[in-house]
Parts: sequence; structure tokens; C-alpha cells
Amino acid sequence: MIDKLGKTKVILVEDDAEDIEFFMECLEDLPYEAEVTTYRNGQEFVDGMIANRTNLPDLVFLDLNMPVKNGVQALKELRALPDFKNIPVVAIYSTSISEKDHAETFLHGADAFISKPNDYKDLKRLIRQIFEIDWKNRNTDKKNFIITPL
Repeated sequence: MIDKLGKTKVILVEDDAEDIEFFMECLEDLPYEAEVTTYRNGQEFVDGMIANRTNLPDLVFLDLNMPVKNGVQALKELRALPDFKNIPVVAIYSTSISEKDHAETFLHGADAFISKPNDYKDLKRLIRQIFEIDWKNRNTDKKNFIITPL
């Protein structure tokens, strides 16, 4: 569970400005204090992680369908670098509901997969569920989560 009293470092990798705004509004409406850094594509994200390797995030929301470098490519590249192999969590945030996409993202190191809802309440509920998972103390049998709106 993310500490509601401490500031959580969140990265959102998303190319759609409206989706960024929607995410930020939902997050602001939750009882978590978060410092959010955004990147517009997978290449910017990987470059940003390498440049800031001493300031790792607590949580990453990574879109799959982006220009320049997609989410899966960025995830593969990130997980191949020793400094980032065990970052606390990478949650995949995408419009995709394909089981193939779920499997591929988990194969390359994702910890969770959520499908982007269009409803404010649903997105807020999904973000809350992600924040309530005990990422730091999860066991070594690393569970993968597919989180969907109710």
C-alpha cells in the first residue's frame, strides 16, 4: 500500500494530453499526495529514467500505444538495464483489453495491467486499487495484476 501521508513519486507515460489531464484530475481527487512526472512517449521515458537514475519513481503508469517508442518497447529496454530491473512497480495503462497484450507486458516485466476507462469514477477506482497494492512488500513469487473497472 502506498503511504497516504508520504509523497509518492509517480511517472505517467502518455501521449494524449486529454488522458493526462483526466488522470491528474482523478489522482487529485484521491487521498494520496503524489509528485507526477509525465513523458509523451517511451523514448522520452527511458531517457528520463536514465538521466534520473538516482531518483526512482514509486509507481509508473505506462501507455502501450504511443509514437516514437511504444510502451512494450520502453518496458523491455527499462527492464534490461540493471538499475531499473527492480523498480517498485510498472503498471501498464492502456486502452487494450487483449489477453495477448496482458501476457506480453507481463513477460517483459510489468506488474499490473489496467484498461483505460472513459468514466471518471472507474478511473479513480482503478488508481485507488493500484495505490492500495503493497508493492514494496510483495513476495518474491511476484504476482501480476489485471485490474478492471467493476
